[in-house]
Amino acid sequence: MKREIIVPPTGLLPHRPYSPAVLLENLLFVSGHTGSDPVTREIAPDITTQTELAFDNLRAIIESAGGTMADILKVTVFMTDMATDFEGMNAVFRRTFPDAPPARTTVGVSHLARAGLKVEIEVIAYIQ
Repeated sequence: MKREIIVPPTGLLPHRPYSPAVLLENLLFVSGHTGSDPVTREIAPDITTQTELAFDNLRAIIESAGGTMADILKVTVFMTDMATDFEGMNAVFRRTFPDAPPARTTVGVSHLARAGLKVEIEVIAYIQ
């Protein structure tokens, strides 16, 4: 089986001790991405902006592998405050996947990798 590390146009940053994504034949396993800028690491202040940026970061990885957001099969969303932020995240999810959305699991967590992060999203995609 052919296994390939996928890196977005921003490159593999030294603060990441993991691969942004791994492509195994046609399956793309994308590491969790947050609502922070991939280069500056600045964190957006609200759930809507963080979710949009997380999907932008995921899109860059998927496109680097030759796919599109329509190729996503499964999404896992990790959130630090589901009671407050679920509606905002879900609105962005609906805009991102208006038709035939992928399978999704949403999990509440006590914290993410850095203070201020509200959401982290990982995906599995089938790249044709």
